[in-house]
Amino acid sequence: MKVAVNLINPSPYQPRLVFDVDELKQEIGRDGLLSDLVVRKQGKIYELIDGERRLRALKELGWKEVPVRVVQLDDKIVRRSVYKVNKIRENYTVEEEARYFKKLTDEGMTPWEMSKELSVDFHWILAHLNIFKFPGNIQRALWTRKISISHIVALESVIGRSTKEAMPLIKEIINRKLTLKETKKIIHKRKEKVEEMRIEAAEKVLTKVSPKVAKLKTAKDFAKAAKILNKIAKKKHEKTLTAKEKEAMEAVKKRKQDETRRKKKEKEKLENLRIKEEAKKMVRLLKEKERRRIEERVKKEIEKTDLAGLQKQLGDLTKKMKRLQREKANFLESKAFLLEALNFNCPHCRSACVVYREGSRYLVKRSATVSIVHEKPSLSTDCSRKTELVNDTSSRVT
Repeated sequence: MKVAVNLINPSPYQPRLVFDVDELKQEIGRDGLLSDLVVRKQGKIYELIDGERRLRALKELGWKEVPVRVVQLDDKIVRRSVYKVNKIRENYTVEEEARYFKKLTDEGMTPWEMSKELSVDFHWILAHLNIFKFPGNIQRALWTRKISISHIVALESVIGRSTKEAMPLIKEIINRKLTLKETKKIIHKRKEKVEEMRIEAAEKVLTKVSPKVAKLKTAKDFAKAAKILNKIAKKKHEKTLTAKEKEAMEAVKKRKQDETRRKKKEKEKLENLRIKEEAKKMVRLLKEKERRRIEERVKKEIEKTDLAGLQKQLGDLTKKMKRLQREKANFLESKAFLLEALNFNCPHCRSACVVYREGSRYLVKRSATVSIVHEKPSLSTDCSRKTELVNDTSSRVT
């Protein structure tokens, strides 16, 4: 169907902020509109679901009406469809995705709900939302790619503690143009420093309450004290290590990290294999289900066909029985004639012969020889002529 252009409104769930339609206008001018716009009816107007670039191009080309396909979808499906379809065609910019997630947050959705509905990683959504915790100059740095969204993902724990703590790190990333790997190293060092500060604070507290340590009774109290003491012991042990020992410890730590990464990759590989196997199994089940459905349908068709075939065969057999009954009656009639055989002494052969009648013909039997004589043969007083006729006919049959 066709709808007036002025009755179609853009989708409120469109994340795209910039639309380049120059090339599309040329294609439409050359080839026409190859696919209809997808819309849903909203009162007296239509809300666009797919095809905003095409709609903008058509408006600029001066089209008054456009072909559309009307579908009935709820807000949840429309929100998910608009986001995914546009992302498949061309990835969003950081600003587009960040403002879209912020819009959904303002409408009452949580990052976790967005993650489940849009099938997007939770930390990715959270990083885009964290952008708006910083002033405009930091946001513009992200829009202009002076700092990547991956940096913000790496800074998630720091931003979670304090935006003020994250600000110097972000400025350092921008000024020094740090890579993601370098950023992670700095964050790790900051984390270690924070842990040291916590241990020092714990030591002070532990010193003040040392007379009461002996009165620890619950498992939770002992676990906390053990954790603090282990960290203190580890820190003091590291201070006593030589450079070579530290190097060996780092090597061991690296091996453990490599082993952890390897196990993680293996686990991911196994998980992917499991998913593939599950997918194959599901495909097999669907194929089997479809095969059974087709077999059932074919069986029903065969049953219908067999019934019709049996009915036809029954009709044919009925006709055949009637024909056989008629033939039987004719045979009995012929048999009656045969039983009326006439024995006589043939004047030609001078011996006993038998004459049978069958339809329009006569059969003459003499000894083991059968002769055929036409009905009403022309009689002749000449005995030798009769003999010739009988003998000639007898020789042909023989």
